[in-house]
Formats: sequence, structure tokens, C-alpha cells
Amino acid sequence: MFEATLKDLVGKVQGAHGAAVLNLDGLVIEAVDRDGALVEPDDALPEYGLIVRQLADIGGAVDIGGVEQVTVDGEKRTTLIRKLDANYVAALVVDSAAVVGKAHFYLRIAAPDLAREL
Repeated sequence: MFEATLKDLVGKVQGAHGAAVLNLDGLVIEAVDRDGALVEPDDALPEYGLIVRQLADIGGAVDIGGVEQVTVDGEKRTTLIRKLDANYVAALVVDSAAVVGKAHFYLRIAAPDLAREL
């Protein structure tokens, strides 16, 4: 369902480890690895859906509005998460040395295609 768009996204971002579409309950709908191969949902990023849901709740509580994207920077990897609709997000994991601005750009460009596939 999302495989072609996720493969294209991972292929465009140098240093990408994988990408996924998941819901805010943490259920991974579909995920691909750095080579574009499908990944078992349990091996993908289920915890990030729950994090985005919590951040959205916080955003409403502190009056910043809806949360559209989240970046989680780690020592080895950076995870970019972008809202697709009220219940789904797309996530892209890249090396910490990757050009994060470029990764955000390609994730933003891919988001409407992924949202249409929901």
C-alpha cells in the first residue's frame, strides 16, 4: 500500500535507515528499511505513534496548536515524524550525520502521497 512511496523516500535521503507509516496508537501499518525492503511491523517504530499522540495532547494544553512534525535527535540517529492526518504519521530514520533539512524536505514532499494512500 505505502511501499512504493516509502521506498522512494528512503532512496532520496542519503543516510536513511528506513521509513514507516504508523497510527497514533503505535500500530505500524507498513515500513521499509534502508534498501527499500519491507520490515516486519514489530521491528519498526511503534513507540513513535504514541509519542506523537502525547505531544499533540501537550500542544493543545499549552496552546501551540496542532503538532505537525517532531524531530527526535539521538547520538547515532535522528527520527523525523510528520503528521499525515488526525490518526496517522510518517516516520523517517536517518544517520545523525545526515542532512536533516533535506530529510525534512523529502518527508514533507512524500506526506501528501502517503496521506492519499490511507
